[in-house]
Amino acid sequence: MNTASTTTETHPASIPMSSGRLPEVDLHPFLFGDAAARQRVARAMAEACETYGFFYLVHHGMASEVIAAGFDAAQRFFDLPLEQRLACRSTQPRQNRGYQPMFDTALAGGKADVKESFDMGYPLQPDDADLLAGMPFHSLNTWPDAGMIGFRPQVEALYFAMLACGHQVLRAMALALGADPNFFVGHCVKPTTNMRLVHYPPQCISPEEGIGARPHTDKGLITLLLNDDNGGLQVMADEERWIDAPPRADAIIVNVGDLMTRWTNGRFRSALHRVINTTGRQRFSIPQFHHPNFHAVVDPAHLAHDGAVNFEPVVAGEFVASGFRRDRKSWAATAPA
Repeated sequence: MNTASTTTETHPASIPMSSGRLPEVDLHPFLFGDAAARQRVARAMAEACETYGFFYLVHHGMASEVIAAGFDAAQRFFDLPLEQRLACRSTQPRQNRGYQPMFDTALAGGKADVKESFDMGYPLQPDDADLLAGMPFHSLNTWPDAGMIGFRPQVEALYFAMLACGHQVLRAMALALGADPNFFVGHCVKPTTNMRLVHYPPQCISPEEGIGARPHTDKGLITLLLNDDNGGLQVMADEERWIDAPPRADAIIVNVGDLMTRWTNGRFRSALHRVINTTGRQRFSIPQFHHPNFHAVVDPAHLAHDGAVNFEPVVAGEFVASGFRRDRKSWAATAPA
């Protein structure tokens, strides 16, 4: 029985590129079509998740104005002086909220990622029991001072638009698996879902000198990704080739995370991906990492209709936190022994 994360050590920079393209899934028939149309979308999504673990999502229902405002907020935040960005760091350990400085993420023995970010998590009340208990991922959001007019409304509007879109994707995936459409969403009450505004400065051409994001898999259920018009995202198609995933103005990118791979007993693929910003320009992206409730038990037996179960059950938040302790300098410094 496989108990390990699907995150893998960095692949050699010499792995060649493929001319292949990621598939496209149209969400509109799932949102507004009849039962047969919803099933067709679910099947197309499942095929993309099984083969690539990534796909472009078109007609996703998110307003272009909300997306544009999110990128405006990102650019304004990273234009702030470093001391003002640092003032937005979380005051509590083991959190994925607020400012994360450059070079915080790195695999042991590898180069650190050349990026910085600002994270927003699901809003909590000050008397939330998990927050008061000091649980990982449970803290209040931190925001820049009043000089950043409009920043918080822009970021919150995009967070909830992406959350709603992600829930529809999760419903389609559940339908494809023969489960109740709300199977995954029902475990996402008070989720530990976070959205990141990410800034990649121009970098060296050689990946050996450090890249925007080293090859990794995401830890949660799914990730929704918005990109500016600079490329750089690459997806591992197999053990031999990378696929370029260029930005598309008409689409967002969706990928499978490690928890979804475990819950589907390996059927949906959590694929390695990386970011190399060789444009000579700064690059911005906005991923939202969808996670269930911290205490949700992810057990492939829930969805396995027959055959062997390949993964042991895990508590969602504990599984993700263990990966953060491994990959993030800030978490390793504050995590308990």
